[in-house]
Amino acid sequence: MPVRLLRRASVGIGRRSHSVVIRRSDDHRPRACCDGPVSPRRIPLDVAIAGGLFAVGAVLYLSGLFSLGTGRADVPLGVRLSLLAALCLVGCARRTRPGTALALGTVLFAVDLVLGPSVPVWIVLADLLYAAVRHGSPRVGRAAGYATGIGVVVLAGVVLAVEHDIRPAAGALVVSALFFGTSLWWGLAIRRQVELTGIERERVRAHRILAERDREAAVAEERNAMARDLHDVIAGHLSSIAIHSTAALSRDLDPAVRESLIAIRTGSTAALTEMRAMIDVLHADAADPAVAPPRLADLHVVVDAARATGTDVSVALDVGDLPTVVDHAAYRIAHEAVVNAMKHSARRPIDVTADRTGTELHLVVRNDVGAESGETRRVGRGLANMRHRAQLLGGDCTAGPCGADWVVRARLPVGSAS
Repeated sequence: MPVRLLRRASVGIGRRSHSVVIRRSDDHRPRACCDGPVSPRRIPLDVAIAGGLFAVGAVLYLSGLFSLGTGRADVPLGVRLSLLAALCLVGCARRTRPGTALALGTVLFAVDLVLGPSVPVWIVLADLLYAAVRHGSPRVGRAAGYATGIGVVVLAGVVLAVEHDIRPAAGALVVSALFFGTSLWWGLAIRRQVELTGIERERVRAHRILAERDREAAVAEERNAMARDLHDVIAGHLSSIAIHSTAALSRDLDPAVRESLIAIRTGSTAALTEMRAMIDVLHADAADPAVAPPRLADLHVVVDAARATGTDVSVALDVGDLPTVVDHAAYRIAHEAVVNAMKHSARRPIDVTADRTGTELHLVVRNDVGAESGETRRVGRGLANMRHRAQLLGGDCTAGPCGADWVVRARLPVGSAS
């Protein structure tokens, strides 16, 4: 049983749509059945040119303006039109098979010379010569050029042998050379221009690739320079803080001081780990960093540091399993808010709450500013960074005074887009 595959496409024209069904049988030949009007197919260029040349030639034949002065009067008009139609039919392959079309056209042109040269046949042959030079291979173009030169000379010789006079032979030589030489020159000029355009396009493409490579190299060099600076300056200081705090913990200290040093060592080592991951990311030749970005579950590092300074910090997290990018952004916002609270309102209570409702995560960091007016708190890059992180995820973040408190609120979407 033959297998039929049905494929439906919706074709919309203005406000009307038509359903098209294409049925395929075992011979893999599509047959289209349409229940609406079908737009006419475009006529191939070669067929359109051949039809136009035939129409012009037919007008010349019917008006009697086709002879070059040596035509035979006894040749029927139907023979002339049939010869022109055959030549135009050969012209339908002027671009797909330019060499073959020119060879067949030359044979038909020779037949026309025997019957008496006519202008329509010369016009069609000139078009075939142009197409052979323009669309054919370089070998076909060279062969067409040589054949044109030889043909012009042979034609002049034949006229001289028939007329026994140099003047008609010279006229035939000049006319044929100008007629066919113009088509040959025009085809060569167009072909050369197309080749130059292709070369220029490739040159532009090469320049674009080189510019892109230079830009990538400059970016990689800048990233490497940033990584070196981070390693030599910030990472070095963090390592020094961690080493000195560890050395200080080896001595007998007051419990409060020991707790502060433990918080300092924990915070410095965590920051050093994140710094090393950032340096690995910046290095162009480094492998993918194996260190996972910090999450809300890692907020205890900054919370312990704040509690070590005597600050009362309460944390309530009810977020469940969050996407990595959302969890990391929430951690950075909470981290910045707690650090700002410790900086501007030391030893005053801080309250951190985070809960997930539906497809959104709500994060609130509230700290008591006491007698300090929240209006006087300087807005730095930290608040701008928090807003930027939230906006990148399609959320928002606000910070400002609320009564006697300074409140940071962040809303982060936790949908599939995150």
